[in-house]
Amino acid sequence: MIVSLDGYIEGPNRELDWFDDGNPQFEQYCDEMIDSVGLALYGRRSYELMLSYWPNAEVNPRSAADLAFARKMNALPKLVLSRTLEHATWNNTRIVRDRVAETLTELKSQPGKPLVAWAGAGLVSTLAQHDLIDEYRLIVHPVLLGSGTPLFPPTGNRQKLNLVRTTQLGRNLVVLCYEPHKT
Repeated sequence: MIVSLDGYIEGPNRELDWFDDGNPQFEQYCDEMIDSVGLALYGRRSYELMLSYWPNAEVNPRSAADLAFARKMNALPKLVLSRTLEHATWNNTRIVRDRVAETLTELKSQPGKPLVAWAGAGLVSTLAQHDLIDEYRLIVHPVLLGSGTPLFPPTGNRQKLNLVRTTQLGRNLVVLCYEPHKT
């Protein structure tokens, strides 16, 4: 998840313009990440946002690197957790409306590359509620948004986390990786 220093994933009007794209270390990190993923998980809103960009990025890429990444994104199997999405038009996508915990538990138990949830506070909340998160990866940007969509909306529940690694990407970005503390 890409997050501001004060914990927001979107600005107050759902804007993402605060995210400084073009960092070569970030792009390399993303390339390595997508190669390690077996299935991408999305909530409806995040799915629709990604759908509005990636299929077209393969047709009209901004660069050779964008084309290569778009091909990987479009080929990757995708799962959308949504009760309202009628049908999925992005290739290799299926929708799960019910039995979310059971479906994801079954998918996690299968051999292969890991499942990754790339976007959406609601999705993260649902996964955490069902104890389905093995690791949080937060790409922290050096910006204070002041308001917006928090990555972790207030739940009233405390969750301890263990820092397992950090990675600096260029001068301004840091990746913080945490695992939920198991009692």
